[in-house]
Amino acid sequence: MSSAATSQVLQERVGERPEQETTPRAGKKSRRRPWLIFSAVAVLALGLYGLIEWMSRGKESTDDAQVDADVVSVSARVGGQVLKTHVGDNEQVRKGQLLVEIDPADRLAKDKQAAAELDAARARAKAADARVAIVEATSRGGLKEARAELSGSASSVTSADAQVASASALVAQREAEASQADTERGRAEALAADKAIPPAQLDAARSAALAARAAVAQAKAQLTAAEDMKRTAQARIAQSEARVEQSAPVDAQLASARAQAELEHANVDGAVAALDLANLELSYTRIEAPADGTLSRLAVREGQLVQAGQPIVVIVPDKTYVVANFKETQVGKMHAGQRAEISVDAFPGQTFTGAVESTSPGTGARFSLLAPDNASGNFVKVVQRMPVKIAWTQLPKDVRLAAGLSADVTVRLEP
Repeated sequence: MSSAATSQVLQERVGERPEQETTPRAGKKSRRRPWLIFSAVAVLALGLYGLIEWMSRGKESTDDAQVDADVVSVSARVGGQVLKTHVGDNEQVRKGQLLVEIDPADRLAKDKQAAAELDAARARAKAADARVAIVEATSRGGLKEARAELSGSASSVTSADAQVASASALVAQREAEASQADTERGRAEALAADKAIPPAQLDAARSAALAARAAVAQAKAQLTAAEDMKRTAQARIAQSEARVEQSAPVDAQLASARAQAELEHANVDGAVAALDLANLELSYTRIEAPADGTLSRLAVREGQLVQAGQPIVVIVPDKTYVVANFKETQVGKMHAGQRAEISVDAFPGQTFTGAVESTSPGTGARFSLLAPDNASGNFVKVVQRMPVKIAWTQLPKDVRLAAGLSADVTVRLEP
């Protein structure tokens, strides 16, 4: 082979060698490039995840939160016609400020009636107290009088007994004298028959016998009178004993009078309570604000008839707080006093601070109208929400947070 041919072959081999060596290296680089990109993305994702985990460590957040307040619903406590409304919707009010007046005419009449009944009850109570004093004096005086009469009747019986005894003795004496006079008369008649004595002496004996018999009759009449007097005295004793027995239960009579007086005093207490109730109902015709706040949903106007218990207006207090509904998996380390950061949708770009005040004793579903019952039907586990109350710690004075505003809450779980 000539030198020219040899050099041409060498050049061809030399020209082919770079091409054979370059092609495999380019293929390896093209195969490694997707793996490098994937590795870079994975490292970047892991780094980003680690950064997020590091930044969110010791925190729990939720966007299921809202501003809330202890809203007060004011209702009418008595019915009637609205006389005047002193406020309007969305008006700021202070505690004790007059909101609505209800026509008090009916309550004024009831108040006067209750006052009159109280005066009458007090008068009856005074009369009952006076009756107690009268009954005490009368019953004790009557008992003493009855006992004195009984003692006098006993003395009268004793005196009657003595009179009866004296009259009996006199009857015996007069009968003895009459018997002696009859004997003298018989003797005189016998002597007169023999004409031993003059007729005048006989007449005297006969007169003496008649007088003696008259004296016996008189003595017997006195005895009968004495016996009648004794029976009368004995009857008086029975009557006096009955009066003593009737007057004896002084304590029972006094107890009855005092019980009646206590009843009248109880009626006075009842009348006082009725008057207080009438005054209360009269005061209820003036509906006042129970707390500071802003009015909303004024539901009555002048001239409107309202019933007891009918809603009048709603008062939203100035003091608000936040209720954040965290998942049950987030509240394990949450307790009162932990710091919270709140973002309110109505004030974008502003972050407010607060502190956990308390957590609900039950989940939101447990207090719903139809609470779940996992023991019935098919059970499907659902992550529950726990309401957490958060109080403001620093709230700008120029910021007015209305109840119901949406918020995002982050709680720091530091011990």
